[in-house]
Amino acid sequence: MSRIGRKEYHFGQYSLSYHIMIIILIIGMVFTGIICAFLFFEGKHSIQSEYLVSQRYGEASLLNAVQLADQSFSFYDNVYNPPLRLGLLRFRNYYNQSQGLTEDLDLYKIRDDISIFFDMPIDLYIFDSSGVIVDATFESDIGLDFSIYPNFNQRLTKIREGDSIEFDAVVTGTRLGEERKYAYIPTPDHRYILEIGIKLDEFFKKEGISKYPRLATWYSKTRDDVLSAWIFDRTALVTSDIRTSVQGFDAYPYEFQEYEGREEYLKQVFREEENLVIEDPDSHTVVKYIYIPQIPSNSVSAGLFDKIVEITYSTTGIKEQETILFYNVLILAIGVILIMVFIAIGISRYIVQPVSQIVEDIEIIANGDYNHRIRQTKGFEFQRIESSIQKMVSSLKEDIISIQQKSDELDNELTHRLSAEKSLRIINYKLSLLSSITRHDIVNKISVVSSGLDLLEEDVPDNGQTSRYFATIRDAVNSIHEMILFTRLYEEMGTNEPVWHNVSQKINEVKKSLNYGQVMIIDKTNNLEIFADPLFDRVVYNLIENALRHGGEISTIEFAAEPGESECLLIVRDDGVGVPGMEKELIFKRGQGKNTGLGLFLAREILSLTDIIITETGKAGQGARFELTLPPGRWRNNDPTAVPDTDDTGDTLGMMK
Repeated sequence: MSRIGRKEYHFGQYSLSYHIMIIILIIGMVFTGIICAFLFFEGKHSIQSEYLVSQRYGEASLLNAVQLADQSFSFYDNVYNPPLRLGLLRFRNYYNQSQGLTEDLDLYKIRDDISIFFDMPIDLYIFDSSGVIVDATFESDIGLDFSIYPNFNQRLTKIREGDSIEFDAVVTGTRLGEERKYAYIPTPDHRYILEIGIKLDEFFKKEGISKYPRLATWYSKTRDDVLSAWIFDRTALVTSDIRTSVQGFDAYPYEFQEYEGREEYLKQVFREEENLVIEDPDSHTVVKYIYIPQIPSNSVSAGLFDKIVEITYSTTGIKEQETILFYNVLILAIGVILIMVFIAIGISRYIVQPVSQIVEDIEIIANGDYNHRIRQTKGFEFQRIESSIQKMVSSLKEDIISIQQKSDELDNELTHRLSAEKSLRIINYKLSLLSSITRHDIVNKISVVSSGLDLLEEDVPDNGQTSRYFATIRDAVNSIHEMILFTRLYEEMGTNEPVWHNVSQKINEVKKSLNYGQVMIIDKTNNLEIFADPLFDRVVYNLIENALRHGGEISTIEFAAEPGESECLLIVRDDGVGVPGMEKELIFKRGQGKNTGLGLFLAREILSLTDIIITETGKAGQGARFELTLPPGRWRNNDPTAVPDTDDTGDTLGMMK
């Protein structure tokens, strides 16, 4: 059992088997936890990796499918080039007939005339030198400014400044998302570009050609985690309704839902041409914006019809897989721990069984059967323990016999000592009683002598010598009285245990019993406490009385404390005549001094009982200075709850707190 402060801690409440089992279980659980955590995080990483890899493969397939779908329309490019050439030449003839005045051109009439070359609806357009459509039969495109597409605008400028007809690939309209085939011819004055666009949207619907919705539907069916897939073109940068930038919007198989920040995300991806991933943990979704560049070609609109596929994935599936993995690993960990519990119980019992057997034998021996032998167990180490214990028991048996003999001898010696101490106590009691009776009788006789002396002094006439004789006799009587008092105090010294004294309190008590007149007694001890004999108040009394009696014309007596790291000085000084150098030790000897010479002798004797040293260190003519050197453990600040420690010798040790 150990003690810390006031709390007690008990050890050995559980068996060794229990401790071994707990240690094995703790080690096993730590390793099991580490391994299971490793398996969980590896499995989680594997699930996520497989999920991301399958996503990347699917997204790459979708990207290639979109690019191949765009490239597959090259057949229609070649089919419609001849009628477009004929239509553009007739369109330019009408321009020439108007002498370059576009406002005089009736585009609807011209369109009806040119439509004989086509089996699909067409629209006519006129671009000015700034790349702006100034007139068109498709009125929603009037005012469309292609200067926001620098590369495309440069190609238009090159066409306007040239003399040849240029054909474009089948592309998606910039306003309604319909599929069209365009061709361009410059006017002879190079002020405008004339354009014909064939509307292929109805044809594609009729033939069941719906490339982007079909691809989106295909991708969403290949993966269970796809909630939606929308394909946007660059019209998302300028359109007021983001849905118009979705080609074949009505053919998509799911409802269009608005996302906060979608337009900004699309603009960012078109601008930076980098993919973007937006996670939404609250809705358990991940939205990916994948940039699909247009396949390089020599068409006029090359690079203008890049696309972005917006795919919304649900993370619920992967979270479910991770949850299943977690529970599988948890079940595995619980199973391993249960197995380890049985293993730990078996191992602990196997290890502890020999120890338990040895303990049983030791208990038998401890109960007094020293002839009992330690039973053999398995294991070399236990055999060494058995042999050592057997040797120890044999040695212990011999020691017990020897101790018993010495105990008998000590009992006899103790009996004699107790008898001697009893005799000493009786003698001391008789001596103390005799001393007390003797002092009492002497004091009574002194009182009789003193009273008789007073009466005699009144009756005897003074002849000049009698008063001196009476004074001498009276001083002798007083000296005898003080000596008797000293014997009583000296007898009491050391008869009681030392106690703690508050110096300030003792000074105040002594001041009440002394007539110190105008002398100032100053206390600077700061509530110092001293561990000394109960007669310590006589020390304080004698030091003050000595200063008043022998200091001459003094004005102050000061008590001051000077604590050090271990020791402390209690200094008592006055401003009187001081002590000559030759008398600094003599004043502490019995019988020295101007009166009885017992005060400072008694003070040193009282202090020496608790190893406190008193010396006089003042300078003659500058006042007396007494230094009390307080050793460690004999002084402290005022703390009523402090209890002095005791060293090995039985001395009581205090401390500075």
